[in-house]
Amino acid sequence: VDPFTGTGTFITRLLQSGLITQDQLAYKYQQEIHANEIVLLAYYIAAINIEQVYHDIMGGSYVPFNGICLTDTFALYEKEDLVDSAQTDNSTRRKNQKKLDIRVIVGNPPYSAGQTSANDNNANIEYKSLDERIRNTYAEHSTATSTKNLMDSYIRAIRWASDRIGDAGVLAYV
Repeated sequence: VDPFTGTGTFITRLLQSGLITQDQLAYKYQQEIHANEIVLLAYYIAAINIEQVYHDIMGGSYVPFNGICLTDTFALYEKEDLVDSAQTDNSTRRKNQKKLDIRVIVGNPPYSAGQTSANDNNANIEYKSLDERIRNTYAEHSTATSTKNLMDSYIRAIRWASDRIGDAGVLAYV
């Protein structure tokens, strides 16, 4: 999963890399590759980019990339889906992704340390469960006098991914 896919660069490069053979690609594309994006325009661009690269490799007719979710990755585990009825296909994809045993997480998480207002690029938002995990792990074991910067989106991304893969997996962030 690329939890902060942006325009889908990591997924498209994965498809183009040859790490997944053409024999395996259709299954992996439809079942095992996932991406999340919160910005609507980036979400659509990512879907188009991923689908185009897949089509360039595989040929044939159009196959949608159903592994992409329009969502705030951090909020996925905070509360129940508030837009189930409005976005049923997307909500189903999010629920399905949450059930999967994810073992590889790649991407480029957002940064937001020190931002305090909605006028900043990535103003900090509170994620109660995730922030509590950070307080009970990183902050509890820190010798720093201030742990305010631990609620940075990048630190949250590391905590979220570490919890998501559990005891075994690969986490690769830029």
